[in-house]
This record gives sequence, C-alpha cells and structure tokens, in this order.
Amino acid sequence: MGLEIEAKIKVESLESMAERLKAVGARFVAERVQHDVHFRDAAGMLKKNRCGLRIRTETTDGNAVSILTFKGPRQGGAYKTREEIETQIADGRAMTDIFNRLGYQTYVTVSKTRCLWELDGCEVCLDNVPPLGCFVEVEGPDEQTIKKVLSRLHLADRPHISKGYAAMMAKLKRD
Repeated sequence: MGLEIEAKIKVESLESMAERLKAVGARFVAERVQHDVHFRDAAGMLKKNRCGLRIRTETTDGNAVSILTFKGPRQGGAYKTREEIETQIADGRAMTDIFNRLGYQTYVTVSKTRCLWELDGCEVCLDNVPPLGCFVEVEGPDEQTIKKVLSRLHLADRPHISKGYAAMMAKLKRD
C-alpha cells in the first residue's frame, strides 16, 4: 500500500519535453503502451467514495503485464494525492470477467503511449492519450520534490490538471 502524489500538465509537444528531460540529465527508462479498463459497481459505491478500480495491461518491448489497481479518495495538497494499492495479476481479461460477474462494469477505457523517465527521485511520464492530447505526469515521494522537478522542466507555473484520464475520457464521451 502506498501513496501516489502526482502533478499532471497538458503540453503541446512530447518531443520538446523529451529534449528538455535529456538536457537536465534525466534517465530514460522505457516506452510502454498502456490499456486501462476502469470499473464502476452497480451500487455506485466506488463513485460515491471517490475511489477507482482499474486493470491496466502494459506492454513494454513486446512483453505484456496486467496490474490491478485500487485508488482511494483524493487527499488535500497542492498535487493530486491518493492511496494506491497495486498488484500484478496473471490474466487481465479473466479478472475483468470476474469483476463483471461480481457486478462491476467497465465504464471507460483509456489507451495511451507512455515514455517513462527518472529525474531527481521522481518518475516523469510523457503521455500521448488519444483523443485527449499530450500530458506530462510527475510522480514523486513528496510535493517539494515534485515542485523542484517541475521547475527544472519549466512547468512549475503551468496549470495542473486534477482529473484522471478516465474522468477526462468519460466527460469527452458524454459531451
């Protein structure tokens, strides 16, 4: 069980952000394709409690891994902070079928390409999320560390997005 603390910023170009990361000495980790299936329960308890349940299938260099994630409600702070519990699962499709039979239904899916970098103790993700656009997510151990990384990337003064990709995608589909 851990705490996820992250800042998300919409950007025009991931290429220019990758160049900036190289310039400040960040370490490139991997490029991943992620397919996320987000669930809601029939009673609406996840939504009521502002929690999330997701199965992510992540492919890196042709190898796929499925991860089950529970996200707790947002906590206070300058950046999005939530409890996050994750575990690898053997079969994402089978787990989706199990959830469906337990009354959980898919309410939105999100597919993206993520380039993962490491800088000053933070994960910096360059995300291409069609049709939402391009984003930079900085996840770190505390708000001060994230703020320093954002400053190094010239993003500290940019507006932060508090909504997750699932909420943005669901809104896009409703509009």
